[in-house]
Amino acid sequence: MKIKTIELRQQQRVDLGKAAPIPAPFSLYLEPTSLCNMRCEFCPTGDMTLRKRRPNGMMDLALVSKLVRDIQDWGVQLRRINLYKDGEPTVHPQFVEMVRILKEGAVAKELWTKTNGLALNPDYNQRLLASGLDMIGVSINAVSSAGYLRITKTRLDYDKLVAGVNDLCERARGSNVRVLVKIVDSGFSPDEIQKFHEDFASAPFLSVEQLHGWAASDEKDWTLGTNPTTFEGGALTDKVACPLPFFMLAINWNGTVSLCNDDWLHATLCGDIGSQTLKDVWQGEELRKLRRMHLEGRRGENAACGNCSNLRTLPDNIDANRLDILRRMSVAQEA
Repeated sequence: MKIKTIELRQQQRVDLGKAAPIPAPFSLYLEPTSLCNMRCEFCPTGDMTLRKRRPNGMMDLALVSKLVRDIQDWGVQLRRINLYKDGEPTVHPQFVEMVRILKEGAVAKELWTKTNGLALNPDYNQRLLASGLDMIGVSINAVSSAGYLRITKTRLDYDKLVAGVNDLCERARGSNVRVLVKIVDSGFSPDEIQKFHEDFASAPFLSVEQLHGWAASDEKDWTLGTNPTTFEGGALTDKVACPLPFFMLAINWNGTVSLCNDDWLHATLCGDIGSQTLKDVWQGEELRKLRRMHLEGRRGENAACGNCSNLRTLPDNIDANRLDILRRMSVAQEA
């Protein structure tokens, strides 16, 4: 089924302008690892020089268990935990166990992940589908081995990749796990897009997305010279304040907490779940300062937020309610 991914992301949306600040985040991004086995031209993690500007490694399972206890002690259940951020989740040798810990903890209504598909094979697919995931997104980056080498600087057997992805899709039929296979259009011809649809015809959901920028977009043109749009190809919308810090957080592999999943250089750190509870981070002064920075029109003070192209793609817009949110934040702080 051809689909626009916004149809999956738009469910149960809340008017943040009227609701913020909310007592607990709706969702989290949890980063199994910041490392990746591809070097995509359109991703900061694919740039080895830029990658050195942040710490890199694998998340310890003890940190995942600690996060589960934090959320349980808080007495909340999140709408969703997305198990991905800058790196490739399946590079983590204990990724399946990580998902199981979160599932058994019942701390989120849904668990989602994204993968580049390199790890997919019959055995791993079966384990992945049994882990507790509700949604698996597979990101395809080209429709030939030569295309992958050009775009991701990765040598691979494209036919083997296609077989692994289709095996996952077939095994997911009749289960509760949804599988979305998408391709990011980095300048493909109509014939290449058609080949994508044919090669992955077994996928329950198929989507073509557009390239987007990242935090600190002045560092590099990750849209590769294409006309910047939203993921679905719509017009970009300039905004003063980012809505993301008001309903979500991103937990990096080492436990530090960023405002969002686009902060690839760790410039928006507002806590550390290794030494704080998630509740303390959400209600803490560092996050409050960053929220005020956005609401007061000062996001240019932050290296990640000041020139963030992804902000212009977001469907939420709280600009008209900035002063109201500031007032409500002050009242909540005084209470």
